[in-house]
Amino acid sequence: MTNRRHTYGLGVCLTALALLALLGAASIAAADESAAYKRAKADYFWLMKHDDAKGVYHNWVSLAERFSRIYTADPSGPLAPGCLLWTGRIFAGAYEQFKQKKDLDKASDALRRLINHFPDSNLADDAQLMIAELHIKHGDVKTAYLELLRVVVNYPNSDMAPEAKKRLDELERTLAPRYLAGEEPAPKGVARPTQEPTPPAGPDLSLAQVVELRHWSTPSYTRVVLNLDRSAPYTAKVHKAGRAADGSRQLRMDLSGVRLSGGIKVGAPQAGGLLEEVRARQLDAETVRVSLDVKELGSYKVFTLDNPFRVVIDCFADKGPSSVAKSSAKPSVKGKKRVPRGKARQEPSDLSLVKALGLGVRTVVIDPGHGGKDPGCVAGGLREKDITLDLAKRVAKRLRDQLGCRVLLTRDRDRTLSLEERTAIANTNDADLFVSIHVNAAPSQKLSGLETYFLNLASDEQSMMVAARENATTTRTIGDLQVILNDLMLNSKINESNRMARELHAGLVRRIRAKRGEVRDLGVKQAPFYVLIGAQMPSVLVEVGFITNPTERKLLATSAYRQHLADGVADGVVAYARGLKSGN
Repeated sequence: MTNRRHTYGLGVCLTALALLALLGAASIAAADESAAYKRAKADYFWLMKHDDAKGVYHNWVSLAERFSRIYTADPSGPLAPGCLLWTGRIFAGAYEQFKQKKDLDKASDALRRLINHFPDSNLADDAQLMIAELHIKHGDVKTAYLELLRVVVNYPNSDMAPEAKKRLDELERTLAPRYLAGEEPAPKGVARPTQEPTPPAGPDLSLAQVVELRHWSTPSYTRVVLNLDRSAPYTAKVHKAGRAADGSRQLRMDLSGVRLSGGIKVGAPQAGGLLEEVRARQLDAETVRVSLDVKELGSYKVFTLDNPFRVVIDCFADKGPSSVAKSSAKPSVKGKKRVPRGKARQEPSDLSLVKALGLGVRTVVIDPGHGGKDPGCVAGGLREKDITLDLAKRVAKRLRDQLGCRVLLTRDRDRTLSLEERTAIANTNDADLFVSIHVNAAPSQKLSGLETYFLNLASDEQSMMVAARENATTTRTIGDLQVILNDLMLNSKINESNRMARELHAGLVRRIRAKRGEVRDLGVKQAPFYVLIGAQMPSVLVEVGFITNPTERKLLATSAYRQHLADGVADGVVAYARGLKSGN
């Protein structure tokens, strides 16, 4: 990842930037975002003056993350548009330096978010012009022409309009002869020699697009997922009078700066489920409304996931006279016991509600990580998706034999399955336990061992990196997700998941040590994994070894070792389940 063209002086550069990053983080913690913003800008100009520092990829990423943290602290505040603009500028600079397309995409995404979320900002025209310049640098002059037209049409009186007109004239001199000669058709809007530019015909490409709507439902639970081609802001509100005659509540979500895909299909909800009807329509030129008719709606949660951008809506049946809880509200945490952030050193309380009631385990859902188009981590000819599926089938057999309960797999073959769908499968099958199986990977081949996670906030870098890899996202996005989790996890099964993680991990380590001798115990940890969000039962994610470690990779390739791993996972689940039933 790091460009090594310049090695002299890098230690000094990295130390300086690291110190500045720490100072920036400290100021954010002290609610001094303005000072952190000014420092980050100053560091950008410092970076631009030092060629040796510009040759270090980490310097660009860490600087972008500082603006991202300021933006996340107050995404609607006065500094938010500037943070997005500088994030786009930094990733554009990283693309110029290292020519990685992912940086071009990140730059474009940040700038587009500025335009969509802050259309009245005096920086919106700057962002629009920068997007056009990105397309020019990438060689897509046709798209660049259209983006320049948007500057002139949408911001005719801005300080960027003259520069956009100049660029348009330059592109016309390049493009027009080819089009006039009939060598290829001209893009819409190119032929404008005698009139002012007009907006391009057809759908507004600056708007995000809803490309898919999926839903799952039982009599007590519903999950609806909207897939968009990029991020977009939204609001959600419950109306007492729905379309149904029985007075069902209607949850309306309005997404701003969004259009509906022409091919989107909305299937009929399952008969007898909590969800009676779901509809999506274009409310106006830039707003999509999604309406959910839900009978006996007690509460709901809304959160977003990335890569691709999804909006997830979880609805729960009314279990009492309490009013509907808004997902957007910031609930008080006073009096709530929370597992602390970071490594899960704290043991759960001795007596849980589940134990006190003596409840048993009737259904377990095992989730083989990855699958289909997503192979997971790959090394030495081994693919994570194949190992996890084989392990899941072995664990399921053991649990059926030992517990006599129903055991379901989220996938029983090599197929693509989204992370939010895996949790929905567990919820809609009224699972009592949820176990997601994965194989670890690391930049260093020396790292090895077993570790088990449950859903919670994370502060240590390794847990963040593992969660980012399993979520197919970045550590920056994980940082954004932790803000969401502050709300989501107040009602989640943290303590029970903590307990099950410890039982499962202990069983796994005991089994491997008994069969193979010493194994590195990386312990029980906590991190924000997408696949565990919204699970209505104790849920854990287990990493059964490092495919990047030569020794563990050889073991993972053998049937005998996989059986030991499966037996260890099953041992832990059985111990936890029997503990619930006995009340011990």
